[in-house]
Amino acid sequence: MSSAFDAPCRMSWWSAAGSGLLAALSFPPVSAGWLAPLAMALLWASLSRIEARRLWSLVGCGLCFGLAFMLVLLWWLKDSIGWGAWFGLSVAQAVAVTIAVVAMRVVASLSGGPVWAAAVWGSVEALRSSWPLGGMPWGRLGFTAIDTPWQALLGYGGVSGAGFMIALAGFATAHACSRRRGPAVVLIGGTCLVAVASAVWPYRVPATDTATVAAVQGGVPGDGRDLAANHRQVTRNHVEATSDLARRLTGEERDSLALVVWPENATAVDPVRDPLAGAEIREAVAAIDAPLLAGSILDGPDQSKAYNRGLLWLPDGTRAGVYTKTHLVPFGEYIPWRPLIEGWSSRFDRIPRDMLPGNDEGPIDVQGMLVADAICFDVAYDDVLPRQVARGAQLAVVQTSNATFTGTSQPEQQFAMTRARAVELGRSIVVASTNGVSGIIRPDGSVVRRAPSGPAATLVAAVPLAEVITPAIRLQFMRSAGLHAAGFLGLAFALARWSRQRHSSKFRRAGPMSTPEQPR
Repeated sequence: MSSAFDAPCRMSWWSAAGSGLLAALSFPPVSAGWLAPLAMALLWASLSRIEARRLWSLVGCGLCFGLAFMLVLLWWLKDSIGWGAWFGLSVAQAVAVTIAVVAMRVVASLSGGPVWAAAVWGSVEALRSSWPLGGMPWGRLGFTAIDTPWQALLGYGGVSGAGFMIALAGFATAHACSRRRGPAVVLIGGTCLVAVASAVWPYRVPATDTATVAAVQGGVPGDGRDLAANHRQVTRNHVEATSDLARRLTGEERDSLALVVWPENATAVDPVRDPLAGAEIREAVAAIDAPLLAGSILDGPDQSKAYNRGLLWLPDGTRAGVYTKTHLVPFGEYIPWRPLIEGWSSRFDRIPRDMLPGNDEGPIDVQGMLVADAICFDVAYDDVLPRQVARGAQLAVVQTSNATFTGTSQPEQQFAMTRARAVELGRSIVVASTNGVSGIIRPDGSVVRRAPSGPAATLVAAVPLAEVITPAIRLQFMRSAGLHAAGFLGLAFALARWSRQRHSSKFRRAGPMSTPEQPR
């Protein structure tokens, strides 16, 4: 075991921790996306100093990278939820990253090792984004592509494809700096060629029409974090902001206004059953005289259940469409294994009802305009907005609260993810948050309007609508299946070769079989 802690190993662990820090800095609030390939290159160099058979040394290297990456990236959990949630989730994600790092080293010795390693990295990213308890997609390399030369790849390969190329660029570059330069130089050249070609010829979705949309950020009283205690005032804030917007609109803007978006938890009680909440929404709809998509908590089938929904209200006060949040936050919106653990923490008392997930809903038909909806963390997952766009959505919206994360980097990280989604989808996206970050994003990822975090604000802009499906969405299933298949095959080939070598080594040590001497 002592050989696992020799000087070269310790050096690898330190450099792996440094690469994890660089990876974290690729995301907001620093947003240095160009560091992501460099982080992957440094990780590859760290692994190359450790022999593949030294499992515990590789595990240590992976943990150093994963902990440095996740503890910094998810620091906002410490400021918003608490030390326990921050450390626990960071460690869980670091373990998943460690599995990827060890598997990368296993396939690194294959011909074209960087390609196999990038596929393994992408496969584990997808795995930790869906398991356990729904997974955690934060920290996917593809989200760092926004505002970098890699951005155009999002329209062709989506978040997962861009992440694969970023990892491949870093791995191949580090591989080229080692003694095995030939194949790696070819890989670097090919990767750069793909990046340059996609940047020169980005996939542009033609606009079929335009629509005027509005986002309302009503604000939360006090320090902005305690929405539940002030939920009536939050709803009132959104009514007043919407009414004020109606007074400020020009006649042309009022006539062309196609949709107003309120954020998640704009009403924290069921507006269908609660007379006051319902009356206030109808007041806002009557003032603005346009369809309004309000984020609301609706009662479930019994008193212990509820839904987190976007509910569409038409100008005549009727309800016409709904989207239910698909990816719920464990220990935030529901308590897993509630009968067993609900007494473990007083914090669980703040979640008296478990939210129920949606069932692949959307897009919402807004008077002939199809709108894809995502609520808060939904935007980070590949199966929410992309599926709705594949079904014909012309515009996307993200309804989010983020009140709990006020003053942290979480809203900025989520907004950057939303910009990356806009390029992937080839759709404009309207983001409405209770107190930030709200904005209106064009299909190329550029921000048309953005509200300052904290105070009440309204945003209005004319945005393009589109119907053409990007290659990223059209080929999503094939890309995902191919990535998983490549990662699995790479591991299978590497393990099969290791087994043959081990068997051959035992045979050589045993020597040729001899014929026993016959008795005389």
